[in-house]
Amino acid sequence: MAHWTFLGNQNLRRWAMAAAALCAAWGPIESRAQSDPKLENDQIEIFYSPPQSSYLRPLYQRLQNRKYLEQLKQFLSPLILPAGITLKITTKECGTVNSWWSGRKDGLFLCYEWPDYAERVAPSDATPRGMTREDAILGAFLQVTFHELGHAMFDIYEVPIFGREEDAADQMAGFILSQFGPGVAHRTFPGTVHIWKALAKADGDWSRDAFSDIHGHPLQRAYNYLCMAYGSDPDLFQYVVDQGLLPKERAVLCGQEFAQIRHAFAKTIYPHIDLEKMKIVQTTQWLRPEGGELDPQ
Repeated sequence: MAHWTFLGNQNLRRWAMAAAALCAAWGPIESRAQSDPKLENDQIEIFYSPPQSSYLRPLYQRLQNRKYLEQLKQFLSPLILPAGITLKITTKECGTVNSWWSGRKDGLFLCYEWPDYAERVAPSDATPRGMTREDAILGAFLQVTFHELGHAMFDIYEVPIFGREEDAADQMAGFILSQFGPGVAHRTFPGTVHIWKALAKADGDWSRDAFSDIHGHPLQRAYNYLCMAYGSDPDLFQYVVDQGLLPKERAVLCGQEFAQIRHAFAKTIYPHIDLEKMKIVQTTQWLRPEGGELDPQ
């Protein structure tokens, strides 16, 4: 299945694939990306905030050693930000399993607790459906990173939104996940669904007041991601319907739902991408697993 064809530019597909490789920093991966001065973007600032809790320090050191934020900054450098706007990205200890966009002044906070939680709930062995421990961790971190970047893009580009912004940010994350190509999408979507199901199980039964939250129930978010996966590539994700993971009644409309998300991205985000920088990003060697590369298909 071709990706990004609605924009008439296959380069964007490769750009998204670079993100999949970049964000796979939790497994046994060696960083080989070289700094390219052409990918500088002075409007993006990064900072690793040292955690106070000792159990998070190895994660903090691992991210620093692999220059995770430095590479994320280079990957995001094609974004054309409005004059006077700075996109700040900080990793920090938050005291909760969370991450958030805190507005233009303070920027985006990626909490160490989120990947730590993903590591704790990830299966130790591959599941019967083929999801590995690395897939679960990778999918969870990709989802939260792009979800929060979705909030940032909505704010910075003043994107009008119908419905709840949290749902729209999930749709943004799901759309980007779908653009990695079948090999990577097949890994990341199950990982995303896995962490939301784990959170739903941990939350137990919600009280009446809990349903007033701006976020959907974790289990509902899991089904929404299943629908986005199926809508993006029905052949690749046919098993989620065949195995009863996604009800057929919902699956019938998933293609239409995904088309709406794709159209919204094309109208609101794509015009803010520097295509010359994007060409450099697509040819940059970011991260690769030891012994091989991510599936380029």
